[in-house]
Parts: sequence; C-alpha cells; structure tokens
Amino acid sequence: MIIVSYDELKRIEVCCGAAVWQMGPWNSDGVFGYTIVADSAVEKAAEATRNPSVVGALARLKQSPQQTVVFMELLREYPRLAETIAATYRENTYPRSAGELK
Repeated sequence: MIIVSYDELKRIEVCCGAAVWQMGPWNSDGVFGYTIVADSAVEKAAEATRNPSVVGALARLKQSPQQTVVFMELLREYPRLAETIAATYRENTYPRSAGELK
C-alpha cells in the first residue's frame, strides 16, 4: 500500500487532475489526511496502460523503501496513470452488478 498525504495529492493534482483524489479511500485522524493506494490497483492500472515503460517502472516502485516518492515520480512521468488507478479502484470497490460481488 502507498500512503499519499493531502499535501502530496494537492501537488500532484496540478499535472494529473482530480482523479488523484479517487485513487483510494480517504482517511483522516482529524489533523492529518491521506489516501491509501493499493499496490494491486497500481499493478492493474499499469498493465491496463499496455505501456512497457510503466510496467517496467513497477519493479522500481516495489523495491523502493520510499514507495510514495517513487509513486509520485511515476505519476509525474505518466499523468494518465492516476485516472487509470482511480478507475481500477472504483471498479474493484463498486461492482457493476450483484453478480460481481464474489
């Protein structure tokens, strides 16, 4: 899981758009707000892009001790990825039909 703070989301929204707010669930302790982006959503979104560079960047992301920093760099380099991650998150959170609730 990748934790992205409110401040980081505000900065990356400039290049990636409002989809950054929909990449995962929002959490707050009343002082600090953040979203949690699931590794599986990032992996599925990267595969969906069919871009070998994005897929290749996943290895670097997985191996980094500073995943949030690498994730933000990835979004800056591939801004449309935020939209794809948000769509993947929505698809897995809000199934289209009751038959998909398995």
